[in-house]
Amino acid sequence: MKAAIICVDDEWTILTTLGQQLKRYFGKDYEIELANSGAETLALCAELTAEGLEIPLVISDQRMQGMEGDTLLIQLHKLYPKMLKIMLTGQADADSVGNVVNAAALYRYIRKPWDETDLILTVAEALRSFEQEQQLAYQNALLKEINAKLESSLSLLLATLEATIDGVLVLDFAGKVVSFNQKFAAIWNLPGSTSTDDSQKLVDLILESLIEADAIAFKALLVQENIKKRDLLRLKNGSVIEYYLQPQQLAGKIVGQVWSFRDVTQEKQTEETFKHQALHDPLTNLPNRSLFDQKLSEVLTHATYHSEIVALMFLDLDLFKEVNDTFGHSVGDLLLQSVTKRLVACLREIDLIARWGGDEFAIILPQIHYRQNASEIAKRLIEVLQPEFILEGHCLRVTISIGIALYPEDGLDSSTLLRCADKALYNAKKSGRNNYSSLE
Repeated sequence: MKAAIICVDDEWTILTTLGQQLKRYFGKDYEIELANSGAETLALCAELTAEGLEIPLVISDQRMQGMEGDTLLIQLHKLYPKMLKIMLTGQADADSVGNVVNAAALYRYIRKPWDETDLILTVAEALRSFEQEQQLAYQNALLKEINAKLESSLSLLLATLEATIDGVLVLDFAGKVVSFNQKFAAIWNLPGSTSTDDSQKLVDLILESLIEADAIAFKALLVQENIKKRDLLRLKNGSVIEYYLQPQQLAGKIVGQVWSFRDVTQEKQTEETFKHQALHDPLTNLPNRSLFDQKLSEVLTHATYHSEIVALMFLDLDLFKEVNDTFGHSVGDLLLQSVTKRLVACLREIDLIARWGGDEFAIILPQIHYRQNASEIAKRLIEVLQPEFILEGHCLRVTISIGIALYPEDGLDSSTLLRCADKALYNAKKSGRNNYSSLE
């Protein structure tokens, strides 16, 4: 039977949108349940629990008619303490949800309107955390049971460790290795001859595998007695290992540590790929509008603080439609990719070029000292496209028109600068194309 994710909001449009987004990514493994109020949520939780359905996560809006989100989540925490809670809030001040962070053990809050990529990654992380917490609780329960019979049941301990899907390492109070399973040995690529008798050698092999910063952090954790922590370790070979550390107790006293390890390299690579695809144009691999808007906001904030000039450019390929109509879209796509390479080669490392859409590009030029600097770069961009392109046996020539806007001269915010650059581009095209224009 599937587990359930419950979404709560008193605005039906927002609720259905949230439900649809979660269903696209998690509907295969989880039931996505919708509730329109706090009272409906409590009743739904009781009903699903009675049916034996696990509820790892509830996502609730803060501002709702009747019972507000913080009150609901606090009640849910009292009734279902293992359930993870995420709050959606339209309030910019994080202190406004401070009450629920502690009282409801809030896992995370997300500001509205939310970014779908951030929402999905946050939910995926929460579900993975819940799953690992459940498994580690199960492992800890087994280890406690085993500790009571440790002298006569060492073989049972070893068998239990081998049955887990994670690599497990058990250390005593002095930091000496008590036991580890074969999954642990496989994750860390330990020699087959490694045993608990080689305690220091085993720890050294782990430290040698880690990048320097993580090796230092790992070594520091080995000597801490009462600590519970989950984090990532990065290996020199590029792998990423997720670990969970908790104290090992016997008769109420801490007698060592239990480490649980899992190779999450593929998961992290998938997350990075997902992030990249969400923020980049698939044809040119340039940043898309979403990433461009983020970077422009960051650049303008920095420029304001440091009293710098920023240039914003809109570029448009002249008569690009004729290329598509004459030679086909495959040649048009190749031309866009080739143009991208030449344009990128003209820019500095601190500059950012994005594909705005179709045959349009946008460029951010931070730290411009004078208006002439932007004009000089515009001339370079025009010149670099003058040599012909040879694509699939066709000899093509292409020109561009460029519109330039300057911060703070032409505008103090992103939207104003974008309008000014677009107007300057219109002027450049109107005056004959293959040139640049700015608002002077």
